[in-house]
Amino acid sequence: MSHSFLVSAESASSFVRPGRIVLLSLLVLTCLLLAAGCGRKEPAELGRFNPMGTSGIHNEQAERAFAKAHALWRGEHCSDPDKAIEWLTEAVTLEPAYAQAWLRRGLAYSDKEWFDLALEDLNKAVRLSPTVESYAYRGLVLMRLGNLLGAEKDLTRAIAMDDSYHRAWNFRGATRLRDQRISQACDDFERGCREGDCTGWNNAVKQGICED
Repeated sequence: MSHSFLVSAESASSFVRPGRIVLLSLLVLTCLLLAAGCGRKEPAELGRFNPMGTSGIHNEQAERAFAKAHALWRGEHCSDPDKAIEWLTEAVTLEPAYAQAWLRRGLAYSDKEWFDLALEDLNKAVRLSPTVESYAYRGLVLMRLGNLLGAEKDLTRAIAMDDSYHRAWNFRGATRLRDQRISQACDDFERGCREGDCTGWNNAVKQGICED
């Protein structure tokens, strides 16, 4: 794929007014978070947590509560955050060391825009299981809280752990876009596209942020 994505912040201003950058970055991020509704088929990646069964690693009742909550997600979107929070609260109450349950409840809180609660849960998830996924999603929540420096730190760490994880590239691209670092944001969106999710790149091009 050939993209002319190395756009300087100065040249970008000729087709995107600086005052529109934050709004456009939010539009790109919204479509990233609702990627299933933007015509992209969600990879099988999120299915690896086996939502239809229990693993025997955690308390069985906690795993079943987690499975019911996990089934509410379609891609990045949770269809019923309140119900997910209810079931995931049951899971972490029964099994306080259940990192995935803390992560998912953090995402449900984030869907409701309860970002402080989301960050608390994602901090627990990172402490219990410092994975590429936990760092990437904590980075997302930090970005939504406006902590762009902290967000980029987490997302860069996630990329260092697994540079094929498209969410980390796309979330970092959205973070850099909010910071008006156009060229770097386009680089990240282009890389996220090469790793399997072109939502960020396509929407940045559509909005006139990056050049195809």
